[in-house]
Amino acid sequence: MASPLHSSAVPWLLALSVAASAGAATLVVFSRPVAGGVSATAAVGASILAGLAARRSGAARLVFADHAVERLLEAALFGSVAWAAVPEEPWTAGAAVTALVASYVASYMSAKAIGLGFALHERLPYRSVRPLLAVLGLLFPAVLDVALWAAAAISLEPVVRHGLSVARQKEPV
Repeated sequence: MASPLHSSAVPWLLALSVAASAGAATLVVFSRPVAGGVSATAAVGASILAGLAARRSGAARLVFADHAVERLLEAALFGSVAWAAVPEEPWTAGAAVTALVASYVASYMSAKAIGLGFALHERLPYRSVRPLLAVLGLLFPAVLDVALWAAAAISLEPVVRHGLSVARQKEPV
């Protein structure tokens, strides 16, 4: 199935994602989590569309840019929640930092394995779930802690899956 988006839309979608992420982070830090969640929804939506179009285009630079923007998006969302939660809500801050670190470890392990020549299959929907959980928590603050801890747990799944996949493969040539 062809992508409804042309690859020329990817840079614009990524720029929108970065701008909306920055807006979301600013709103969260200034105690406006629901408004931040609305902005984060735009950021995540643009990121998902850019990721789909970048992958379908096969252009390595677009895929790289998509991955880079995804890291910025997660840093903005999880980092701003952690910042806003300290010191009054340490459990929330801990959940946000754990989700961010787990996400970065998952991304690092994937990149390292691929860089060493191992074959991995990354699933875009999994990558999209982490920031979507942050959005859910921002839009519905009563479930923020649960959403953040779920994002952390979901980030650890690819760490285990990729680790096992690499362990089962022969040494790359």
